[in-house]
Amino acid sequence: MQKETSSGTVPQLHRALNLKDLILLNIAAIVGLSSLAQVAQFGFASLSLYLLAIFTFLIPSGLMVAELNARMPGEGGFYLWTRTAFGNFHGYVAAWTYWLSTIVWLPTVMILLPISSLYILGDDYLSLAENLWYNISVCLGILWSVTILNILGMERAKWVQNIGGVATWISIIFLLVTGVVFIANHGSIQPFSADKLIPDFTDFSVLPYFAIVAFCFGGLELAPVLAGEIQNPKRNIPRAIIISSISVGLLYMAGILMLIVTVPEGEIGIIAGVVQSFNRVSSAMGIPGIGILGAILVTLSTLGFFGSWMTGLARVPFVIGLDHYLPDAFAKVHPKWGSPVISLLMQAVVLTFLFLSSIAGSTIKEAFLTLLVMSIILYFIPFLYMFAALVWHKKQNTGNEGVIPVFQKSKAAVWTVAIIGFGITLFSIIISIVPTRDVENKELFIVKVVGGAVLLIGAGLTVYFLKRKKNH
Repeated sequence: MQKETSSGTVPQLHRALNLKDLILLNIAAIVGLSSLAQVAQFGFASLSLYLLAIFTFLIPSGLMVAELNARMPGEGGFYLWTRTAFGNFHGYVAAWTYWLSTIVWLPTVMILLPISSLYILGDDYLSLAENLWYNISVCLGILWSVTILNILGMERAKWVQNIGGVATWISIIFLLVTGVVFIANHGSIQPFSADKLIPDFTDFSVLPYFAIVAFCFGGLELAPVLAGEIQNPKRNIPRAIIISSISVGLLYMAGILMLIVTVPEGEIGIIAGVVQSFNRVSSAMGIPGIGILGAILVTLSTLGFFGSWMTGLARVPFVIGLDHYLPDAFAKVHPKWGSPVISLLMQAVVLTFLFLSSIAGSTIKEAFLTLLVMSIILYFIPFLYMFAALVWHKKQNTGNEGVIPVFQKSKAAVWTVAIIGFGITLFSIIISIVPTRDVENKELFIVKVVGGAVLLIGAGLTVYFLKRKKNH
């Protein structure tokens, strides 16, 4: 079945996602356990960085997404909001950079899967973490398996993120329980004092980690991209945002605290820190099952994290294809399974190429850091548009009635949320370029991330103008 819209004839998608699915999708998409390890490098001061990011980015972005989705609850989400507010070109830029950011970033998630799974097998297999062929075979096997599930329809694909969302909850609870038992028997590995809660902002190496923290809380905008596949999106998306935001905040704070008390400062691995914590607790308590179960949970959580973004991301070129700024094939859905099959296949091919390119001639750690920072730069560009669009849509009173009561009563509240969100997003883009202390060749690092981002954006703009010229 098809329906007519302002963009022409749009294929009918399957509304397979209910409120529970949305909550699990948000948790799976936002809570990346590898993110805990990256910020836990600063010990107890990491908790303050997380709280700062919650109030300056997570809460403003949640309010913004809920309001804009209520006004325009259509497939494409932020692309639709931006295009309506600022025109086709800016809608395209927002969608292209968002898609690019996740395409660049997903290989870093893929890298975590083979490494965390090694801890299931035991210490004798950890040497495979830097083995090129092991990482290639596991990562590409998972990539194409998840892609095939998505092609077979949302009804099947959603179980990957659902299992991942549940595994994330269990992982953090398990980490919390084992951490408490560890403290009771051995005390905190990192001694606590009140002054340790204050980050040393005079150390410039701290600043880029705040960008990583803000990046950790991205993901609430993903569900509205799938609005055409959600049951009652105007009602369920805001409810899911509230429930999952509270859950995400608690999960992150509990997780990072347990990492700090179980692993010495300076020894937390930036890729597999959570699995490392389980392994250390397991060794200290003499219970091998803790490390194995922890590794299984982290692997499943990461798989759900990866699957949720694979699912949502494919809808971005799909909606751009509907507006004819990509080949029309991208706007096709499978006649039986209702999935954007061409978009999914193209996405998998690009990810395969990018993953193989990123690990060629580099260590796994170097590839991870370069891709992560490049994705942060690209990912936050659409948020600049979204926070600006919040003000525009409120001023123009577009679409349906909003759902945030304070926004209905006060224009100042809208401006306050938009300014805080826009400002912290722009700040995060700028400071993310500063190399962290884990980067050895800092000049080359800056050239790679900035040059790579510029080239990728330039490629997208070239496609846009060529396609627009052809359409006219």
